[in-house]
Amino acid sequence: MFFLNPTYLWALLGLLVPIAIHLWSKKEGKTIKIGSIKLLDESDSKQTSSIQINELWLLVLRLVLLSVLIIIIAGPQIKKKVSTIPITYIFESSLLQYEEIYTILDTIEEGESLRMLQTDFPELQKDQLDSVDIKVPNYWQLAKEMETLETDSIVVFTNGFRSGIKGIRPKVNKDVNWVILDLEKPFDQPIGAVKKESKIQLLSVSSDHDGLSFNKQLLSSNSDSITLNTSKDSLIFSLEKKKNSIPLINEKTITILLFYEDSLSNEMKYCNAAFRAISKYINRPVELQIEKKKDTIDFDTFDLMVWLSKNPIPKTSAKVLAYRPDELAHNIIEEGPSSRTFYLTSPLNTENSINKHLSEELLYLIDIHKEAKEKIDLYDKRVMDIKELSPLVSNLKIDKKNASIFDISQWLWIVLVFLLIIERIIAKYRRQ
Repeated sequence: MFFLNPTYLWALLGLLVPIAIHLWSKKEGKTIKIGSIKLLDESDSKQTSSIQINELWLLVLRLVLLSVLIIIIAGPQIKKKVSTIPITYIFESSLLQYEEIYTILDTIEEGESLRMLQTDFPELQKDQLDSVDIKVPNYWQLAKEMETLETDSIVVFTNGFRSGIKGIRPKVNKDVNWVILDLEKPFDQPIGAVKKESKIQLLSVSSDHDGLSFNKQLLSSNSDSITLNTSKDSLIFSLEKKKNSIPLINEKTITILLFYEDSLSNEMKYCNAAFRAISKYINRPVELQIEKKKDTIDFDTFDLMVWLSKNPIPKTSAKVLAYRPDELAHNIIEEGPSSRTFYLTSPLNTENSINKHLSEELLYLIDIHKEAKEKIDLYDKRVMDIKELSPLVSNLKIDKKNASIFDISQWLWIVLVFLLIIERIIAKYRRQ
């Protein structure tokens, strides 16, 4: 047993005080009633003191009460030895769709610990081999959680995708060996389709272990490679001899409100020019409404509102870009307190509009491929180098005799309450 706060154990020396009080307490005199003292002889008087312990059991009980209370404050802990597994194998779920992984599973001895690279690391069962989760896990978050596994060594089989790296590289105290299996094949996957008059613009993503790229292609609605479903809201196409479908989105005009006051008319001109350049670049109509008075404006009808004014921002469901200068800002446009609020952090001029990429930042706010962005992580097959993927290893020395720590304070509280009840009963009986 050990204590979290052993300094409090010095308070046990205070138990000497009640012992001293009891030892030096004088014994009460006994009164004897007699009829007369006429026949008694006078003798020399002597005064004696009692150094005997008074109410022994009550003293011992109160000392035990104080001792238990001090031990509880000190935080008693008990180490309990735990038997650990020599080695644990962890597999990323998406690897189970490849035949090569079964060769690895066959080489592992029967009875070894097999787990999935998921939250809580569920055990890998043979009946789960057909159900594959293609979602990319957060490698570094799971690496930190591996410290809770009661095992001496861990081997992780993973794809090592870049999209699974999020947050700060963690420090771990476990012996973890990462094995990257590059089993993904290069592919070209359509992820979006936009109807442009009589043609269809197809957005595709191409990815392999080295790179990720996007391609746009204009196809005729009568193309043999694509067909529409009966409701004409989805595009059906052939990919590797399989029929696939993606939603067909009707292209709509992007509506933007550019509200400004006279002192910020220069910023209005640069934003106006940037939005017109964006419209030509993306080949999509952008309706730009420039206003100086807000009395008759319905702010909820716009996709984006640029607020170049020192007045408070009006309530709106649209995404907002407000002018708020900040000399310490790194970018010309910074994200605000919410995902739909952004700040223009500097007065605009020709130099910073070009060097700080004003047009590119505004294009990000328009978010013309919102639906496609949600699918990018699924199709990003770029692979990390093993040195970039592996977490940092802590220099802390780990006791190989693994033990779990058990706090016994809760049980001592029960003992304390029980002893306190007994002490009150005895004290009342002995009138102490």
